[in-house]
Amino acid sequence: MSTIMQTTYSEVSVDKYRDAFQQQDLSQASLVVRVLMWAMLPLGVIDVLFHQSTVVTAFLVLLRVVVVLYSGWFLQQLKVLKAAPIVTKYLMRWVVLVMLVQLISNICTPRDYFGHYLIDIWGCLMTFIVVPVPLPTLRVPVVSFVIASLLLLALKHPPYYAYPLVVAMILPASAVTGHAIASYVHWYRRKLLSAEKELERQASIDPVTGVANWREFMRLAALELQRHQRLTKPMSMLVLDVAEFKKINEEYGPETGDIILVEVTRRIKRVMRSYDSLARYGSDEFCVLLPEAAASDAQKIAERTYSTVVSIPVTVAGKEIKIAATIGVATMTEGDDVSSLLHRAGDARGAGKVSYFQVV
Repeated sequence: MSTIMQTTYSEVSVDKYRDAFQQQDLSQASLVVRVLMWAMLPLGVIDVLFHQSTVVTAFLVLLRVVVVLYSGWFLQQLKVLKAAPIVTKYLMRWVVLVMLVQLISNICTPRDYFGHYLIDIWGCLMTFIVVPVPLPTLRVPVVSFVIASLLLLALKHPPYYAYPLVVAMILPASAVTGHAIASYVHWYRRKLLSAEKELERQASIDPVTGVANWREFMRLAALELQRHQRLTKPMSMLVLDVAEFKKINEEYGPETGDIILVEVTRRIKRVMRSYDSLARYGSDEFCVLLPEAAASDAQKIAERTYSTVVSIPVTVAGKEIKIAATIGVATMTEGDDVSSLLHRAGDARGAGKVSYFQVV
């Protein structure tokens, strides 16, 4: 039975999801705060028109000014804040402040005025959709605001008005609708991100063995080479060739060949250190990048790898197939790059066709 590329994928975690959209969420938070900050001006004018020059007017205008000042300060913080938990904490404070000021304004309006509730309905709907805060966190202030607004409707406005009844139905419905839309958007974005990450992963792995493919190995090797040159650490490379692999495919079939490759991969992994990188870069060839491995260390790893790979035959469909292999090892020298190091390791492997093992 051959190993095939994975067709299903696991969903990314919430933390990874938020990290992926962090920059987009910061921009969205900045836009939301900016819009609400400017909205304080017409809302303040409405307060003045209702209450004229009274203490209530001065109090409400002061609250609007506090919101504007906090919003301006928060916009400046968003330029330097990068950690999602800190942004969430400040943004939640801003949401609570805005809702509290709006609730106090509703308390102070005349008994026969319901215009502010239209803003509340729109606000509950949009808060879930546009405020980039995790829904479980955002749910608490919005639900609390809805409950407080319903209590205010029941206590302040006469029950024989039809408008309070309509608001009492639409206000919670708007919050539920906003939450449902936001939940779907987050679910959809997370699915897209999961699919994107899986495609990236599959583009960098060998579909049979599950280890890195040639392209990914060269990328990792280039990064390790930069670290090697910066820190002057030793680095080596091991190249292993499964001998007579073509003959195995012809005699036993390609599915058996895949099983051999998977088993060789497992055996190489047993010997590898946790920070080594393994890749399949040919039909029957593997290479292992050995960071911080001098020539003596690389030779020991190569000897253990060879012994582990060829020690026990692989049983396939009741038949035992003995694995033969050649290994070449090369250690980084001055003037080497990834290609030259790989080429020298390959030459060492070729020179070892007779003895099955050669180190240069």
